[in-house]
Amino acid sequence: MAPSAIEVEEINELAHTINDPPVEHNLEEHVAFGGDDQWFYHIPSKRFDLSRGSKRKLIIDADDGIRNHRGCAIDPSSTVLVIIDMQNFFVHPMYHDHSSGIATIDPLLKVIDKCKGLGIQRCWLNWGISDYDLKVMPAAVTRGFNRNLAQDKGHGWHVGLGANVKDDKGNTERCLFSGTWNADIYDPLKEVMTPEDTLLFAGVNTDQCLLGTVTDAYNWGWYAVCDYNIATNMGFVTDSQAFLDSELVFGPLK
Repeated sequence: MAPSAIEVEEINELAHTINDPPVEHNLEEHVAFGGDDQWFYHIPSKRFDLSRGSKRKLIIDADDGIRNHRGCAIDPSSTVLVIIDMQNFFVHPMYHDHSSGIATIDPLLKVIDKCKGLGIQRCWLNWGISDYDLKVMPAAVTRGFNRNLAQDKGHGWHVGLGANVKDDKGNTERCLFSGTWNADIYDPLKEVMTPEDTLLFAGVNTDQCLLGTVTDAYNWGWYAVCDYNIATNMGFVTDSQAFLDSELVFGPLK
C-alpha cells in the first residue's frame, strides 16, 4: 500500500533526524523514501534516484504522462536485465501465430546489446519442468495452461504442461520439460547469450510469469523497472525505445 501524505512527511522528518543523506541528495530538492536503503525523488527533474549514491547513473524515461513522475536513475553496475520465457514454445511460429511475440525480438536484441555496453548483467529465466514439478505444482498454475487444450491452429500456449508436442524435427517431446527443444531459448536470442549471463524485466505472457516475478522482486526489496512494449506495475514502467534512448550521466540529477 502506498504511504499516505502524513506518512511521507514522517519519513522525511525521520530522514532529517536519523541519517545524513549524501551531499547530492539535499532535502530541499529531494524527497526521501525508505530507511537505510533510500530512494530519493528529485523534485526539479521529477525523477526517482535509485542509484544508491553511485556517481554513474543511467537515466530512463518511465511513466511520463501516466503518473506524477517521469522516470528514474539507476546504477548500471548493480542492475540485472531479467529476460523471461523467451522460449521456443512461447515465441516460435510453429507453436503459435504470435506476431506480437515475434515483434519483441528486435527491440529486445537492441536492449541486450546496450546492456552489454553499459556492463548490465543479463539473466535468462525460463521454464524447465519435470514430472515432480507437475506433481507439486499449484492447481492455479496448471489451470492457466490447461483451460484450452485444443485450438484450431497449432498448439497455442494452453496445450497443457507436460503434454506431448512436436519439436522442430517432428519428434515428440513434452511441453516445457527441461532439456527439450520447445523449452530452449528462441534461436535469434540464443545467439546473443554468453556464459556469464546470469532488475529490468522483459518477456511475454506478462499476466503470469513476468508479473509474478516482478511481484517477488518487489516484495524482496529489489528496485523493479519493467521494460514493456504493460500499462502499470509496482515499480516503474518503461519500454525498449526509452531504454535505448536512456542517458548515462555522472554525478547528481539535474
